[in-house]
Amino acid sequence: MPKFIFTLLFFASLQFLFAQEASNWKIYSNKSNLSSAVYDGRMIWAGSDGGAWSFSINDSAFSEFTKANGLNGSPVTAVVIDNFKKVWLGSKNGTIDVYDPASGTFKRVMSIASSGKPQRGINDLVLSGDTVIACTDFGISLINSKTLDFYDTYIKFGSIAANSKVYSVYRDNLFYVATQGGLAVQKPGTVNLNDPNAWDIYTNIPGSGTTVFQMVTFDNGSCLVGTNKGLFKFTSGAFTSYSQELDNKSVKKLRKQGARTWIVADYPVAGGTRTGFYAFENGALASSITDLPVMYDLITSVDGYLYAPGIEGLYRYRFGTGGLVIFPNSPSANLFSGITVDAKGNIFSGSGRDLTGKGFYKYDGSKWTNYNATNTPVLPTNSYFCSYTATDGNVYIGSYGKGFVRIKADGQIIPFTNKNTPLVGISSDPNFLVVSAFKNDSKGNLWVLNFDAGDRKTLNLLTPDSTWYGFENPLGTGLTNYSYLEVDQNDTKWFSSPLRNSIYYFNEKNTPSNTSDDISGQLNEAGGLNGQKINALAIDKRGDLWVGTDLGVQIVTSLSTVLQNSSTAKPRVSTVFSLRQQKINSIVVDPVNRKWVGTDAGLFLVSADGTSLIAFYDASNSPLLTNEITIMGIDSKSGRIFAGQTGGLISFTTSTPAPNADYSALTVYPSPFKPGKGINLTIDGLIKDSDISILDISGNKITSFSSPGGRIASWDGKDKSGNLVATGVYIIVVSDKEGNTVSKTKTAVIR
Repeated sequence: MPKFIFTLLFFASLQFLFAQEASNWKIYSNKSNLSSAVYDGRMIWAGSDGGAWSFSINDSAFSEFTKANGLNGSPVTAVVIDNFKKVWLGSKNGTIDVYDPASGTFKRVMSIASSGKPQRGINDLVLSGDTVIACTDFGISLINSKTLDFYDTYIKFGSIAANSKVYSVYRDNLFYVATQGGLAVQKPGTVNLNDPNAWDIYTNIPGSGTTVFQMVTFDNGSCLVGTNKGLFKFTSGAFTSYSQELDNKSVKKLRKQGARTWIVADYPVAGGTRTGFYAFENGALASSITDLPVMYDLITSVDGYLYAPGIEGLYRYRFGTGGLVIFPNSPSANLFSGITVDAKGNIFSGSGRDLTGKGFYKYDGSKWTNYNATNTPVLPTNSYFCSYTATDGNVYIGSYGKGFVRIKADGQIIPFTNKNTPLVGISSDPNFLVVSAFKNDSKGNLWVLNFDAGDRKTLNLLTPDSTWYGFENPLGTGLTNYSYLEVDQNDTKWFSSPLRNSIYYFNEKNTPSNTSDDISGQLNEAGGLNGQKINALAIDKRGDLWVGTDLGVQIVTSLSTVLQNSSTAKPRVSTVFSLRQQKINSIVVDPVNRKWVGTDAGLFLVSADGTSLIAFYDASNSPLLTNEITIMGIDSKSGRIFAGQTGGLISFTTSTPAPNADYSALTVYPSPFKPGKGINLTIDGLIKDSDISILDISGNKITSFSSPGGRIASWDGKDKSGNLVATGVYIIVVSDKEGNTVSKTKTAVIR
């Protein structure tokens, strides 16, 4: 059997496990970059890079929609409301989600997404009677708005190349189609629109140079065509300028407001593009709003305001009072790096490792706070990309170029740069200091990895009393760019570089001022590593080092042997079979030592020793936005896993939150418990490695088992013979392995 078929079948066999291993999925995304917005008389519905949302005109309330709560397509690129008040949301991947606000349910139109076309994006959705016309990357599709059935799809318009992108369509008695290759107009009397001869084609406007036709519509009986050269009236095959005010502007939309015709158009400025809104009455310019961020559409006359979707949010404007930008509270970008969770459960993440970063974000469970150099002047840059919660509760976030910051529990932010530390930046610019990782050792010291130290002091130690020590990697001659750092149970530092297929280790023997007893070395192909690029390191709860590479995961055990400084005693290296050939991007260890592994193909959960594949998630069987998992984090206390993806931060609850210190919070649910059909009784509030006994009301033992190791275990309602128990009251007795600490509770079982 071919390997890939075996893999697919194996993953399919795991489906029944998924609900137990991951639940309560959520997606946190920036939804300010809007592509489209429509008004239904009560709500404004907007599509964005991070999903969709609605905004109530009456009370300014938001409702957000992502793949975690029913929306499948993202980014959302087009929105329209049909005659049944249902909201159609077209996406970049070709999915069309149809949302019914009355029932709060989604239906999905997948024919375009599953068409097999290399480009399937929805560029516009247009309502024409009972038909929704989808303008796609390969043509137009006509869909019955009531049944969601397809009437027709047209991919060839006259001499225009087949499968050309369609930007806009207007349908009256005839079809007018603005495509990537020109304007296509249906010939009167033609019926078979798949016949190329059914269309008149216009590829340029005389005297205008290269023309991009991006909008077609009618206004007061005249056909109007928006292009990159302005707005034109189209009559009997001829084009005439609508207004000199719009000449050489990129016209995108036309909207009506009573007798006024509003035009949305872009124009170039030094360093970029701006948008203007131009209102015409009787063909003359009546008013305009210019010098705006890029906008894509316009909603006119809503309680005296204009609303416009754009790259910064939903712009609301009223003449005489100015404007403001509206969007839901969110992280400032859909880029996540270096995810960490502090002792209070706050999530911190950087926004990127280059100069395009937008600072870092914090989520407290209900609200996102965005930190950048503008709103937080103490920050020397916006390029933050790695983060770490230290044992003292402080959060550290490393930057690309300006060192790092310490965020204290009270919110105070303290920058550490080359000006107030001995850390030196890159060789070509000592002021450009990139910090790529942090880790604590058992003494509470903070180890800081300098990505490209100009003085070659790659590893740096900051003691609790604020003393600094710097250490070179003696085996790193000519090597720069260190990215990953872990500290094992013996305080040996393990670190790697994306430029070499080696793992380096270092131990200063708790005498940082005395370098004579330092131990250092490396593991490479000669020591059993597979010689591939290293993308992730993680020390697990048994003290083993998990190494993620471009070709899977290797486990390095017996790490303490490096301290013997012996030529014969070496760490052992083994391969995780279930992850072979996978490009590994991130590894996190959960409270019971299982590994959640982010790859280019999806998210894998493997057993503590790596011998068993427990679950697999990708974009087809979970709310993951794509298959690629770029970065991960964990809140061990709550058992939540976080995965950073292009488009949002994904989180879900696992079955293994960290164990409690005692049984004071012991509880069971649901109660009453109705076993069967895959429903289990959850036993919550356990200490580490609890033993659990189920007794009947007379004290007879029904069954017993051990917890997985975390705070939660479950009972399937069966006795030790595998039979469902009878209706009655049952006692749950829990204890530690020695039986010294015992607690109990009870539940009612109903059959």
